[in-house]
Amino acid sequence: MKKISWQRNLLLLWLSQLAVMSGFSAMIPFVPLFMKEKYAIADTSELAFYVASFNFFGTLAYAVFCPIWGVLADKFGVKPMLLRGTFVTSWMFALMAYVPSANWLIFLRFMTAACAGTTAASQVMIARNTPDNKQGFAQGVLTTAVWGGAMLGNVIGGFIIHYFSYTHAFWLCGILYVFAGIAIVFTQDDFTGQTKNAAVHAVRIKNKIPFIPVFTRSVLLLLSLFLLMGTIRTIEAPYVALKIEAITGSASAAYWTGIVSAVACVGAILSGVVNGYLSDKLPPLKLVVPLLLWSAAALFLQGFANNLILFTTSRAMLYIAAGGLPPILQKQLSAMTPKRKRGSVFGFSSAFNSSGGMLAAIIGGWCFSHISLNGVFYVAAAFFAGSIFLFYNGLKKALSLSGRANSCR
Repeated sequence: MKKISWQRNLLLLWLSQLAVMSGFSAMIPFVPLFMKEKYAIADTSELAFYVASFNFFGTLAYAVFCPIWGVLADKFGVKPMLLRGTFVTSWMFALMAYVPSANWLIFLRFMTAACAGTTAASQVMIARNTPDNKQGFAQGVLTTAVWGGAMLGNVIGGFIIHYFSYTHAFWLCGILYVFAGIAIVFTQDDFTGQTKNAAVHAVRIKNKIPFIPVFTRSVLLLLSLFLLMGTIRTIEAPYVALKIEAITGSASAAYWTGIVSAVACVGAILSGVVNGYLSDKLPPLKLVVPLLLWSAAALFLQGFANNLILFTTSRAMLYIAAGGLPPILQKQLSAMTPKRKRGSVFGFSSAFNSSGGMLAAIIGGWCFSHISLNGVFYVAAAFFAGSIFLFYNGLKKALSLSGRANSCR
């Protein structure tokens, strides 16, 4: 079998995720403004309900289907999952521009999320094909594609919506997903099918539920941290465009949302590289507490901000800090997992992360409706600060239990 170049795969996956996130971010951050304009939703409570539902059902689909795609990746390879996630969903995103109601938009969001999962699958391919001593670096580099694509998408999407229309932004999303799929065609996967020993090992597990592996306590603890991370990192995200609209006015809200989000993503790119590198050099327990404190402070400033300069600066501060959490957890999860089970485990990590996003959608929607727009950011800051004890002790316990043991018995 030809030796796989992990550097070549990393480059192609980086390009693919850059295109995916560029398309995704040319549309998703502007959905609250799109709903408000397209469906003439003026009532704050009604808008909060639809925005929260849009995000809730999107993350619900990720939570339900990512574990299934992860198990299928272990069974049939990661590459088919990536091809499905790019080519199949590309046309669905373009259709969003033409749905007649917010309910149909939410339904289509559920369908696209159910068929996607490209970031998790890319993380699996990297976890399988990258040397263990380069895992933190490789996952951090992939994170730069995610945030770099988000930066490009925010700028391009804001520009297109401001000068053309929302329809053009939706079409751009679909086209970029096609380009992402083309990059995947040239990747290499080390999939050879489940080994005989693995099959025998699976038979020994009595009463095993299909699609649900048996995890060790250390990995279950890490998965709970993915749930916590998914919750605290996305409470305020759907309301950034509305906060910017409150600062700048509706006429230029989409344009400035793109600019502000792009600046924030620059911070995330720096975070992915720096924190990915540090996660290979330093114990994770020395990194998580400063990152959580920094994130809490940045979110508090965003709630307080009444001008674009302060809001943009504090948004970038948040992404510099919070963007370092995923590479840390992904590296530890990869180290605790045998290669043949990394598809399943990373699929479940995405599911737990998405389940946190579902909780965040409910929390954010309630805060927007019952407290205030600024209150969403203050509550998000409180969640970051309040999670320090759980994050530190959960990670400490997972590391002590693991001893670098396999995650699936």
